[in-house]
Amino acid sequence: MKRPLLGIAAVIAAVAFAAPVWAAGTATDFSSARTAYSQKKADCKERAKAKNFGVHFIKRNRWIKDCIAGAH
Repeated sequence: MKRPLLGIAAVIAAVAFAAPVWAAGTATDFSSARTAYSQKKADCKERAKAKNFGVHFIKRNRWIKDCIAGAH
């Protein structure tokens, strides 16, 4: 009877120790995606500044969103 309990305990311990490793892997993927987005956004803002939208803030913001999406 002790062997099945030992097996179950080993499985529970393996899952408990592996969970933080899975979480760390997804956290780094998210942070790299965030930095890639912020770099793309900064590049698009610089390009929008060169276009001289003037007082047309909504057009400028729409153009930046399209640029980030890859339309420009």
